[in-house]
Amino acid sequence: MQDKVKIQLAYGLYLGVVTAIVGLALAYTQRNRGNPFVASHCRFQIRTFWIGLLYVGLSALLVGLLPGGIYLLLFPAFWWFIRCVKGILGTVNDESVQNEETWLF
Repeated sequence: MQDKVKIQLAYGLYLGVVTAIVGLALAYTQRNRGNPFVASHCRFQIRTFWIGLLYVGLSALLVGLLPGGIYLLLFPAFWWFIRCVKGILGTVNDESVQNEETWLF
């Protein structure tokens, strides 16, 4: 299977949310392939998973502390979705991730 297809598969697994752990494993196995395009997307996917987990944890903590805090859980969901779509579009256009170290989008 082509490296580009594997990257797109990982993004698709991330969008499935429950299957994101499989996408994370795929990103970890593909990150050292020697291709800068593949490496940038894999680093972006790995960071998306771990930063997303942190955002969900912080949001869940605040749900109990703030009235209407349940709406804070929408931020990590939108953030996750936007990063996945951005990554998929980058692979379609054969572009590496420009700022893979960002905590935003």
